[in-house]
Amino acid sequence: MKKVKIIICLIALVVIGGLAFVIIKNINTEDKQTLDVSITDEQGKEAKLNLNSDKILVIYFSETGNTQKLAKLISDKVGGDFVRIETEKVYPEDYEKLVDDAKKEKDNNDRPKLKELNINLENYDIIFVGYPIWWYQMPMAMYTFFDNYDFANKTIIPFNTHEGSGSSGTYEDIQKLEPKAKVLEGLPIRGGDMTSDQSNKVDNWLKNLDI
Repeated sequence: MKKVKIIICLIALVVIGGLAFVIIKNINTEDKQTLDVSITDEQGKEAKLNLNSDKILVIYFSETGNTQKLAKLISDKVGGDFVRIETEKVYPEDYEKLVDDAKKEKDNNDRPKLKELNINLENYDIIFVGYPIWWYQMPMAMYTFFDNYDFANKTIIPFNTHEGSGSSGTYEDIQKLEPKAKVLEGLPIRGGDMTSDQSNKVDNWLKNLDI
C-alpha cells in the first residue's frame, strides 16, 4: 500500500511539475514581447474612414508592444499624425522587473519625465490616446503626459490594452484630469488578443463614435 501511495505521489509530482513548466514557459514567452522597431512615428497620413476632422493625432505609450499594435491599427484607419510617448528612463525588458518597476511608480505617485514629443496640440481637434493598464490604472507616464498638455476644447478618444481589467475606470480618470475636454467612449482590448486581427472590432468602435 505504501508503495502504491509513493508511486501516486511521484506521478502527481511529475504532472504538477509538467504544468508548472508549461506555465513558466508561457510567462517567459510573454516576457519576450517587445516593441516592433519597424513601427515608427508618422505624419499626415490619409484616413481610410470618413471623419469630420483632418486634425487628428494618435498618440500612445507602450512597452511590450500590444498597445503599439493597437495604436498602429487605429492610426492606419483614422490617418493624421502618429506619435509614441517615451520616457527618459529606460524600463526593464524583463517582464517581471517591469511589473515591479510599475508598482513602485504607482505606490510613489511618480511622474516619470517624457522625451520631447515635438507636438503642438493646437494643431489637432481629435486626439486618440492609447496605453496599457498597469496595476489597474494608466501607467504613471500617462499622468505626466496629461500634466504636460492642455486638452481644453479637444476631443479625447482613449483606447487601451489589458489582461482582464478592461478600461479599469481610466476613461473616467482622463475626464477628471482634463475636465475641459470631451472624452468619448474608449476601446479596451485584451493584450493577448492582439496576436489576431482586431480590425472588425476597431472598425465597429470607430463607426459608433460621435465624431
